Amino acid sequence: MTAERFDALNAAVVDALRQAATQPFMPRPELETARTRLEGLSFTSASKRPPHPMVARELESAAVRHADARKVHHALIDASPFLTWNGAERVYGREPGMEAFCASYAFAALAAPASWVGDGGAASSTVGLSFTVQGPGVTYPPHAHKAVELYYIIAGKGLWKCGDEPWIERYPGEVILHTAGMRHAMRTLDQPLVSLAIWITDVDSPIAIVRA
Repeated sequence: MTAERFDALNAAVVDALRQAATQPFMPRPELETARTRLEGLSFTSASKRPPHPMVARELESAAVRHADARKVHHALIDASPFLTWNGAERVYGREPGMEAFCASYAFAALAAPASWVGDGGAASSTVGLSFTVQGPGVTYPPHAHKAVELYYIIAGKGLWKCGDEPWIERYPGEVILHTAGMRHAMRTLDQPLVSLAIWITDVDSPIAIVRA
């Protein structure tokens, strides 16, 4: 049954990306690459895991009105008890100044290199697919990585900052492209932010906090 939940979640993501690519001003080549690679994934069974406190509190409370994003949100809620949710400290360890962020952020990798993927997920060297939950009133500090990354907003809302651009409010169904090495940051206000991130290059590359 777990593999079916993961298949359904992945299929909802693929459908959402397909629909996003039909909209104006979307990064269609990157969306097509992501969609094609996700379609080739297969999943196995995983055991139910103890709930992650922050995810259990915030995942279902985030508002979503966009039809395609809502389908992803429902599939994510269904699969969530079987996903391996990690705190941000797995990525950033004891990086100074990250305590508040690490307390209110979690991610689960459905596809990733073998050393990162959770139980039942797909080990892949060509695509990474992770789901993220960021609680209200939290800033994900500026960071960068070699991987080309697509973010898709599933539920809630947040402010996004890419490079030297101003903060921009983002909502469910929106897609943000981060090119290789682009500095970016995310901030929540009164709502949690539920998103998915897809890496389509350099899926085993590290993430670095960018400090002024």
